[in-house]
Amino acid sequence: MLSLILDSANKELGVALAQDGTLIDEIKYEAWQRQSELMIPEIENIFKKNHVNPKDISEILVTKGPGSYTGVRIALTIAKVYGYALNIPVYTFSSLEILSDLEKPSICLMNARSNRSYFAVYEKGKALIADQVLTNDEVIKYVNEHQDYAICGDASYLDLVSENNDVLKNMLALKNENHKVENILKLKAIYLKDENDYKKSN
Repeated sequence: MLSLILDSANKELGVALAQDGTLIDEIKYEAWQRQSELMIPEIENIFKKNHVNPKDISEILVTKGPGSYTGVRIALTIAKVYGYALNIPVYTFSSLEILSDLEKPSICLMNARSNRSYFAVYEKGKALIADQVLTNDEVIKYVNEHQDYAICGDASYLDLVSENNDVLKNMLALKNENHKVENILKLKAIYLKDENDYKKSN
């Protein structure tokens, strides 16, 4: 089974291929606000490098947000097009969930701008606290009260030391039937903030 894995919800652009659950190649680098122009060329690059015909893809794994308004949309749109055209399953993941340390409780963070954070707590794929937006002060308070938890994601904007786990590998590890999209045509991004907030902060 050949899997195409996509993530562009935050600062990084990530494209990977996996064979039978094992990552065989990945392209990952910071591409803030450039994902829309770079995602498709990088998919073509990884296909060419690994001699893969797009028709050979068996499934797609993709993040659905929260995160950058444009970044979330580009990866999801590509996944929907491939999934529908090839009639293959699509699996979606919270962009916070995939930041986690899969071995211990994890405070998963992303910068939501305007002194706010996307915040969630996950343990071994289960949400202990669902994805939400908190003020940065609320996040710091929670971190101080749970010092035995891993801090995951780029938390430098909060002056916190954090783990930077491989989100593409994590998607493979976390994939189960709960992540499978039942109707690709109804697949929607999860932003958590309303559109007006997004226009102000991105």
